[in-house]
Amino acid sequence: MTTPTVQLITVDSTAYGPYAGLLPKELGAYDAPLFTRRGAQHIMDDLLRHACGLSAAWEGQSVRFTWAPGYRGDKGGTEVVHPDRHGRYAIGGLWPWTEWDDELPHSAGQRAFAEGVREARAPRDRILPDGLQRLYDQGRAEAHSLTLLPLVAAVPTGCGEE
Repeated sequence: MTTPTVQLITVDSTAYGPYAGLLPKELGAYDAPLFTRRGAQHIMDDLLRHACGLSAAWEGQSVRFTWAPGYRGDKGGTEVVHPDRHGRYAIGGLWPWTEWDDELPHSAGQRAFAEGVREARAPRDRILPDGLQRLYDQGRAEAHSLTLLPLVAAVPTGCGEE
């Protein structure tokens, strides 16, 4: 079994993202990486700006994607994505994903977020200007949220004590 990894991805042929997604293998264009709720909201915000015939809205804890006729063939439709037991959303199949490319022009904020994701396991010693520091810290938090699973059972009393 391959260990899942956090990867920086974006919607193919766009400047959106980057999004921190958890993948069990290399990214395939129509795979469904796992995203946090914050990551799902970032995707939803970008869809709204793109006005591509695909929209998304929260329905409680779930996300409903709705597409207009012509987006995926002749008919419009919907798909509901429910969070897994760890609160992550498997989003994919509605557009092609691609790996985030550092070589393409991006905003300073996008680069700060991406660096935060990449450096999530490194000691926190990077200091950036205020607006960029917030995005860097958000990237670190996003990567941690994807990989650190909530405690499923209570730790028994005395466990770990010597």
